[in-house]
Amino acid sequence: MADPATPPLRVAIIGDRGIPARYSGFSTLVEELATGLVRDHGMDVTVYCRTHYYAARPPVWNDVRCRYLPAPGGKSFESIVHSNLSLWDAAFRDFDLVFVVDPGNGPFVLPLRARGIAVLIHTDGLGWQRRKWNRIQRAYYKWSERVSAWAADWLVTDSRAMQDYYAREYGAASTYIPYSGAVGDPPDATALGCYGVTPGAYYLVVARMEPENNVDHIIREYRASGITKPLIVVGSVPYDSAYARAVAAEHDGQVRCVGGVFESAALNALYRHCAAYLHGHEVGGTNPSLLRAMHWGAPCIPIDVIFHRENVGPNAPYFRREAGHLAAILRELDADPQRRAALGRAAQAHAAATFRWDAVVAAYADLFGFIVDAKAAGRRPSAKQIGDPYRPDLFAPAQVA
Repeated sequence: MADPATPPLRVAIIGDRGIPARYSGFSTLVEELATGLVRDHGMDVTVYCRTHYYAARPPVWNDVRCRYLPAPGGKSFESIVHSNLSLWDAAFRDFDLVFVVDPGNGPFVLPLRARGIAVLIHTDGLGWQRRKWNRIQRAYYKWSERVSAWAADWLVTDSRAMQDYYAREYGAASTYIPYSGAVGDPPDATALGCYGVTPGAYYLVVARMEPENNVDHIIREYRASGITKPLIVVGSVPYDSAYARAVAAEHDGQVRCVGGVFESAALNALYRHCAAYLHGHEVGGTNPSLLRAMHWGAPCIPIDVIFHRENVGPNAPYFRREAGHLAAILRELDADPQRRAALGRAAQAHAAATFRWDAVVAAYADLFGFIVDAKAAGRRPSAKQIGDPYRPDLFAPAQVA
């Protein structure tokens, strides 16, 4: 808790769509972090929101200030335009620290630096590897990583592998703070009827319909496996996409492309009761939808990348992109319900002990305070001084035991 004798730390969060959470894992992080910092740590928090995502625009939501600015530019430029406007706006307000999510926004933080406002940037994953971007966009995102490593007072990474990447590529230190999969309302099993399935009798994919999430590959391998349980494909994108149309065209009695599921009780029920959750996201770090599946006890079959091995552990059945590999895993697991159940129990226990919002918020609160104090003292933060503030063991001793 904050000391009532000292003024609250004034924090702005910029770079996502806003709160309440919309569409992305970053939005969930922003919502949980902003409300937790106000509720548990007495901070004064402002979240910059994109106007067109919110018909109702209250100035305060759950004690968090909301500032709405336009976001023109379509899928390619919406985020950059809104973040640029927000960063200029924030530069002329009395914030102690601005937390910027997505290194693509890093090149626009110089007005904050000129005003002496502390800047913390979340590195996200390897955005320059996204197949949806063209060559120029990929070059920009790669360049923006380097700029962010230089321009920020400090960096946050959501996986140890990303922490190592920034240290290796740019000589930049960072602090590891992940997410939690505890999102939304408890599962409502009656919602399964909307999709024509029953508990344990379907497989699940939840992803944005973007090429680097490999939904098309998962569908091909599922069909090749010959298993009879249907595959529920959840997800969409808020813009026209040839890839999304191609995935939607796979819809039939076996592959059921249901679009976005925005009722959290229904989506959590799909996670909770699936035979297994198939996760094809390649460009990590830590992926919120995978943590959500783990939180609700879904047996997880992730694509074999370092980020997922870090978060799920060594015993999950990881699939490669080579033809037939995932199909073989599906056939084997489909015939072994006891192993599926054991994988689900292990994932849920690991998530409960390792990925917790209370620990996430506490870690950010400690880090924000340290960065602001270092800025005021005119000294550069160091990894040794900051240490490792993410300590889920302090919040979950019973679960660990």
